[in-house]
Amino acid sequence: MAQAVAASGTAPEGRNRLMIVAAVVFGLIFAVLLFTALQSRDGGSSSSSVVPISTADTLVVTRDVEANTILTEDMLAIQAVPVEQALTGGYETVEAAVGLPVRFPLQAGEQVTDIKLALSTIQDEDDLALVLAPGERAFAVGASENSAVGGNLLPGNLVDVIAVFEGETPEETVTRTVLQNVTVLAIAQEALEPVPASAAAAEAEAEAEEIATGIQGQRSSEVERQPGARSVTLAVNPEQAQLLAALQSQSGVQIWLALRPVDDTEELGLPGTNLSPFFSPQLQ
Repeated sequence: MAQAVAASGTAPEGRNRLMIVAAVVFGLIFAVLLFTALQSRDGGSSSSSVVPISTADTLVVTRDVEANTILTEDMLAIQAVPVEQALTGGYETVEAAVGLPVRFPLQAGEQVTDIKLALSTIQDEDDLALVLAPGERAFAVGASENSAVGGNLLPGNLVDVIAVFEGETPEETVTRTVLQNVTVLAIAQEALEPVPASAAAAEAEAEAEEIATGIQGQRSSEVERQPGARSVTLAVNPEQAQLLAALQSQSGVQIWLALRPVDDTEELGLPGTNLSPFFSPQLQ
């Protein structure tokens, strides 16, 4: 009797263990299936979101480069950039830009394009833009032999710009020095030549700085005076260019240039001048 009761008591326990084992197995299977499904979904979404990027090889500078510098191989490198970021006029090889002068300052990593470089070596380049310092403008004023120091001006000279405002009578005519210490860039087409910003041209560059601070130009050894020139090009800032344009647009204004000594860069506070003292009653 006792054995029968014991046997009947163990039967439910065996069934419970079996159910627990089955539940654990099914749980593991479910977990594996769920993990597989999630991995498959994540993998599919990530693969569908990755879009190949089209790139283009373009030339960049490896360090900051000043304007008027001749590019050398160690300043340049080819870099892959997204096609939509590649600039028009870029170079695909280092060799294509070696030996060319830079028109504008470039920052490290900046793409090199044809508009940023002169199209030939600096020695053969007659581009006046290479002579200008940053912030400078080349502006031409009308000239004659008389108004341009008797035709004795040379590129690199320093001049003052004098404006004569004609009045209805001689007494009302007023003369003012409107600009001082201005560099002459060119007389007609006889202009300063660019100076390469390289070690080989250090001496020439130093001489150029003596001509005018900031102007990266040198006077050609073959320069000649141009007494018949009808224009003189000056290096001015944008505000001064506007002033000169306004003066030249007035029919009653004449512009004269006064040559300065080589080392005289002092700017004076000069008042305007007229002829009224010479027409005073005391002088008649």
